[in-house]
Amino acid sequence: MLFFSIGALSVCVGERILKFIINIERKSLRDTHSDFQHPPLRAAGKAIRYWKGIMRTIFKLNTRSWSWIVLAGSLIFIWHVPQIFDYASTHVYVHVLQHLSFIMVGAATYMTIRLFGESFNLFLIFSLTGMMGFSGLILVISDNQIYQMYSLSSHHNAGIYMIITFVTLLLVIMPVYLIRRTMLHINTTMSGGEG
Repeated sequence: MLFFSIGALSVCVGERILKFIINIERKSLRDTHSDFQHPPLRAAGKAIRYWKGIMRTIFKLNTRSWSWIVLAGSLIFIWHVPQIFDYASTHVYVHVLQHLSFIMVGAATYMTIRLFGESFNLFLIFSLTGMMGFSGLILVISDNQIYQMYSLSSHHNAGIYMIITFVTLLLVIMPVYLIRRTMLHINTTMSGGEG
């Protein structure tokens, strides 16, 4: 949940920064007496163009919406292969890369939610709930170490946290989402009926 939040926040912040940069660039183009001729500001202009290029490349994936799902699913699958997970646990740089990948999963999932709409959101909540509950149950009842770098009690603790997350998704997040969407549809229907 933490990595999803960081990933989603990074998308929102990236979009805000890009809008801000574009507004500054437009203002500087309109202003004929722009101070962008000074060396430090010229360097800032180059950085702005570089940042815009990166952001445009990332957001071009929006035209291929399924690519976000493939990216998120692939990263989750790869990092949860026991041998790869154990390797990441013992090598610092790989561990950092793993966490950055999980943030990318959060960003990709957030982009997918925005692109696919309500039906996909329901599917995603049901899927996350099911995966979290099932995986947590496996870790809690397991008598074998799936991930060799972690003790059996660590497996059980992780399973308990996953089950807590499962219950939270099932009893809090899902009802809140369904109530909000229902209220939105009722308000839309009522305002449409008045017009």
